[in-house]
Amino acid sequence: MLNPYDKAHELAKSIKDSQEYSELIKSIELVKSDENLYKMVKNFFTLKTQIEIDMLSGKEENKEKKDNLKRLHDLVMAIPEGRKIIESQYRFQRLMGDIYKIIGEAINEGMEFFNFLQEKEQQK
Repeated sequence: MLNPYDKAHELAKSIKDSQEYSELIKSIELVKSDENLYKMVKNFFTLKTQIEIDMLSGKEENKEKKDNLKRLHDLVMAIPEGRKIIESQYRFQRLMGDIYKIIGEAINEGMEFFNFLQEKEQQK
């Protein structure tokens, strides 16, 4: 019988050895070498995350935040190293999303039982 922990370690190594992860790490190192770009990128991802959290928690859309995000996005994308980190982060995020989906589908049968928790929450 396969040991899930061994497979998890294999998966972790495979992710770490992936081109997507390697490119992400290289782009992070490039961005860190430029203090101004680092601050811009950090502000961009922080604001992007705040907007996503607001959306998920049902808060009303904040136009000012979205406008600031667009402005930051345009500034970062105008710099080759900035463009590289945004693109490499997107590719890595897509890889991880695909992996989560594969794992989720594999265990769906066993997890369906717990959907009553979501149903109960939605009835409120």
